[in-house]
Amino acid sequence: MAEFTFFVDADLYMMNGGELAATEEDLHEMGVWGVDIPKEYGMDLGDRVPVHVNGSSAGIRFYSKLLGMKDPLQLEEMDRVLAAAEAKEASSEE
Repeated sequence: MAEFTFFVDADLYMMNGGELAATEEDLHEMGVWGVDIPKEYGMDLGDRVPVHVNGSSAGIRFYSKLLGMKDPLQLEEMDRVLAAAEAKEASSEE
């Protein structure tokens, strides 16, 4: 299991109404077990909405594609976090 917080452009998020091109069932099938998105946010969060995702590495990568994540820094950090989670899982299985 891994977790990662994406920071999504607030204008884009609001323009789409926070809707994704996937159902809850699709998310579970792909390995996304939980998503936490603040329901109320204001100017205190700035121009980014934090989207916290719990799931398998594949599930989190799937969710990043649903979000249309293109920010190279976030993608690089996601890969680093997921690689560490996968290494931890592999070492605990031994």
